[in-house]
Amino acid sequence: MSVRVRYAPSPTGDLHLGSLRTVIFDWLFSRHEGGTFILRIEDTDRNRLVEGAVQRQLEALAWMDLNPDEGVCLDDDGNVTEKGPYGPYTQSERLPLYKDYADQLMVSGHAYRCFCTAERLEEMRTQQQAAGQIPHYDQRCRNLSKEESEKRAATEPFVIRHALPNNVSVTIQDVIRGELTFNSKDVEDYVLLKSDGFPTYHLANIVDDHLMKITHVLRGEEWIPSTPKNILLYQAFGWEPPLYAHVPVILGPDGKHKLSKRDGDVSVIDYKTKGYLPEALFNVLTFVGWSPGTEEEFFTKEELEKRFTLERVQKSPGAFSFDRLDYVNGWYIRQMLVGDVAEHMLPFMEKAGLKAKTPEYLLTVARVLQERFKHFDETEEISWFFFKRPEITEALRQLVVPKKLDWTTTQENLRFVHDILMNHDDWSHDSLHDVLITAIAKAEKKNGDVLWPIRAALTGVPHSPGSFEMLNVLGKEESLARIQSLLS
Repeated sequence: MSVRVRYAPSPTGDLHLGSLRTVIFDWLFSRHEGGTFILRIEDTDRNRLVEGAVQRQLEALAWMDLNPDEGVCLDDDGNVTEKGPYGPYTQSERLPLYKDYADQLMVSGHAYRCFCTAERLEEMRTQQQAAGQIPHYDQRCRNLSKEESEKRAATEPFVIRHALPNNVSVTIQDVIRGELTFNSKDVEDYVLLKSDGFPTYHLANIVDDHLMKITHVLRGEEWIPSTPKNILLYQAFGWEPPLYAHVPVILGPDGKHKLSKRDGDVSVIDYKTKGYLPEALFNVLTFVGWSPGTEEEFFTKEELEKRFTLERVQKSPGAFSFDRLDYVNGWYIRQMLVGDVAEHMLPFMEKAGLKAKTPEYLLTVARVLQERFKHFDETEEISWFFFKRPEITEALRQLVVPKKLDWTTTQENLRFVHDILMNHDDWSHDSLHDVLITAIAKAEKKNGDVLWPIRAALTGVPHSPGSFEMLNVLGKEESLARIQSLLS
């Protein structure tokens, strides 16, 4: 049977790194096996729905080029739609289906109506906790006769619970973790269908996975405690369960706790806003919990498709490093065509009110900065001085003075440079280098005492491209004007 995997998010917020890593594993595994990647929306928790969450999650996946082969997706105009033979792929549109299967379980004796009120359940759990017991449903309604259950159902609200077998051992072979064994006595008779007609995750998930012919379920290790519920429900229906693969959680940079917002785990789409490249985020997340078994650092998606197997997914959690992301993103930026670098800079320049005098000038700036970028959100910080002159302030005057020199000597060095460059017309990097280095040596000055003031005067910042790069990009007229402006 062809491999079929699914990502089934709840529309309760934006896509974050932990979920994205699961999507990446789903996608790579399906591609490696020549299978199908399906996206299903599990929106049965009506109290936590966030408007627009489905759209934003799909847009994040589209930016990552992880569009589903089947299920909920975006059409060519960016609108939410569906494709595939097993729809609808949104659970709120499948309610009659879940009710039918819950009724089947009651007929077969694997489920029952529960009429206990929220107040009664709260009191029961309070008493259990006071007695040092683990809170669990006490099966009060499990032994109601069929006649009494149906009579009360006509006038009272109820839920449908799974009638779990008592003290039954459940063993599965997890693809990543090996053999896992559970006992049904550790699981309470949980709710399958709520009183409002909506299924719980446990019922809808199993019914949909079966009907959509899912062969492998990849999910976070936090779902391991739910596995006996899943397997026992498959057995109650008489269905063959898929293979489970519980992937390790992602830890924060300190390697001690689960990655969270306090670590900077913002929405995936925020990484686009910050100027990260999707291929960098893809590469970094793939390596959190998976290893190719070699020392190689960078892979294309096509290479990862060929190399990725679930057997190489680790059991132990892996830490996400934002420094690593910056490093990898910088590497990918350096592999780009300079025209693409300029294209990525433009929206950040527009936001900062920066404008290049010509497209050719922007390409020149992009070529100089390409080695410096970690992410494109840095565009204003590392490029503004290419597009507007530094403001002449006391802080700038202090900046241009090298250590162990004073302002008077620095002025003399700047006039020395200005006079040389006034009479020099070859404004190439190498020519500027040769004429200034030669002149500095002849005048028995130190390179740093002359070159640093040039650099600071042209940029107004302590960290920037070098003096010769700045002179070359700004050109003769602008460079001399900036130096003269500071001297004046």
